Amino acid sequence: MTTPADLETLLALQAADDGVRRLEHQLAGLPEQRVVDELGARSAALEGEAGALDDRRAALDREQRQVEGEIDALTRRRDEERARLFDGSLTQMREIQAAEAEVASTERRRGEHEDQLLDVMERAEALEADVAALAAARAALAEELDAAVAARDEAATALGDRIATARAERDPIHARLPEELRERYAAAAARGQGTAVGLLRDEACTACRITFPRTELNALLTGPQLTTCPQCRRLLVIPD
Repeated sequence: MTTPADLETLLALQAADDGVRRLEHQLAGLPEQRVVDELGARSAALEGEAGALDDRRAALDREQRQVEGEIDALTRRRDEERARLFDGSLTQMREIQAAEAEVASTERRRGEHEDQLLDVMERAEALEADVAALAAARAALAEELDAAVAARDEAATALGDRIATARAERDPIHARLPEELRERYAAAAARGQGTAVGLLRDEACTACRITFPRTELNALLTGPQLTTCPQCRRLLVIPD
């Protein structure tokens, strides 16, 4: 037979379990964790930007080496043609004019490549400024993320301690119930997503909050003090 003390213990156990679940819900939805997630997403985005800048830097390095190589080749070609003009190997006017034209053409192309090299170096300088600015932003964000992680861990630890305390306080309440009631409580909790017990209050079950029709209400009020809610199938305590 279920005693009034058993009914009080059932309600106390439900209140204790509700308290544990509320704390666990808070732990799962820590605002500090949301801050960490947001900062982590920003950090990943900046890492992607850094990768893109590294690719641009590598491309500019390749372009600069290529232009410098072309300038070196043109310089050697110009110097070779100039040497031919003055070493006496060219005796025909047509050969001399061709060599002079080659020198002029090579010098013109060399000047164009030098202008191109200057453009590459200017772009590289601007890119290095972007790299430095991004590095500073990443360093600042890393500090912010470290602080956010520390705050998250502190909040999680505090909540974890509260959950452990709430569970420890819940266990003796659970132990006071007779075995049969513990089994009924566990089965009802499994059906009711953690909520096993409701109380008849204001013509409704506090677990499902559904108001009973008059005929059901009368049957509940004249029946046993511990029954099953006809709406949600949880345990239902009928107060005196």
